[in-house]
Amino acid sequence: MLLKNVIIKDTTHGYCLANISIGEGVIQDVLILQKEGVDYRKSDFYVTPGFVNSHLHPNQLLDRRMLDDLNITELLHGMHTEYKKTDEDRYAQALFVLMDAIKSGATTIYSVASNPYPVIRAFKTCKVKGAVTCFYNDQWEGYGLPPSISILNSIEEQFKEAFKEQTDKVRIHIGSASVESASNDLLILLNDLAIRFKSKVNIHISEGLEAVESCIKSRGISPVRLLAKLGVLSRNWNLVHAVSIDQEEIDLIAQAKASVIHCPVTNAKTGVGVAPIIELLRKNVTIGLGTDACSNNNTNNILNEAYFAILIQMSFQRNAKALSADSVIKWMTQNGHDIIGTKQKGEIVKGEPADLLLWSLKNNSFVPLAYGNFDSSLVYNAPDIKPHTVIIDGEVIVESYQFKHMSEKEIKEAANLCGEKIFKLI
Repeated sequence: MLLKNVIIKDTTHGYCLANISIGEGVIQDVLILQKEGVDYRKSDFYVTPGFVNSHLHPNQLLDRRMLDDLNITELLHGMHTEYKKTDEDRYAQALFVLMDAIKSGATTIYSVASNPYPVIRAFKTCKVKGAVTCFYNDQWEGYGLPPSISILNSIEEQFKEAFKEQTDKVRIHIGSASVESASNDLLILLNDLAIRFKSKVNIHISEGLEAVESCIKSRGISPVRLLAKLGVLSRNWNLVHAVSIDQEEIDLIAQAKASVIHCPVTNAKTGVGVAPIIELLRKNVTIGLGTDACSNNNTNNILNEAYFAILIQMSFQRNAKALSADSVIKWMTQNGHDIIGTKQKGEIVKGEPADLLLWSLKNNSFVPLAYGNFDSSLVYNAPDIKPHTVIIDGEVIVESYQFKHMSEKEIKEAANLCGEKIFKLI
């Protein structure tokens, strides 16, 4: 495959006219045709690396619009309500969510699920890459209904079985819904299994003051301090949300080289606050970006998440230079791959997996073309733009804004049928 006369952003020369040669799933060559004075009207596409959605719940589509206007405690109670969904129901909604996420530009997705098998199946159907985190919980110290609970002694065997599903494209990771749902013994076990299986641990942490106060009441210490005290906090741990953390906890995260996955839309919608992203960046903590779940976002659009992330920090910091478009794009590319643990750079260079997005320069968001600075268009015009073409491992997955190998109509119909069934049970 040859992408001819496309615009790319070169790390040295900026926006250039180039040809990109793709073969055997990787970028074989990048030939710069023109470095300066490029007439952007001569190209049809701006090409970027594919994006990483670092936190996504594919199994929560059916909660969309049912849990609006709820605080985090009320929302978790609603999410934990069981409606006797079958694995086919879970597969149908996961397929729709992944399709939706891919069409927004996610070529790599880091998902979580207490029942991972329908999600793993959906990953393979969609031909997307990334990781599925198996969530295990052995207690509940939070408010309202608990998440699904497992017996501690059975968790290792459950994970070993799930790990058999790992492939070159889809990794299997481990985690827990939160500190409230994991005993100290489970937190230590998760860390041990991650080391033994060369995996990563994902956990929702300090998602608002109530979660912190609950942990202090039951364990006598805040969530991040608890992980540090147990000796598990390390580069293997990805901390999702981390909204209500103080400077000492930021220092602990930085010292341990743990990562933080930022979900600003969810945090705003549930009213838990604004994560201290600028303070984390000052300590060189790796930040990723995730859309979280349809129950509390309500979209799966990673670019929209970047748009909101940059605006909320500028507003909260009262500083128009608090974050740059380049920063949030790094979160969705290089940082995302680091967080999952892949060897990808998230760049358009020779030898890199051919995960690419083609953005039509005919889109209104790029007018006036002569200005260039197309990354600004991607971030600040995020609600108005999606990739024309999505390529994963050298294969065209989306073309002319439509999936090539799946029927979007059938996927939507299946998800709607599941919704009808659940709606009758409410």
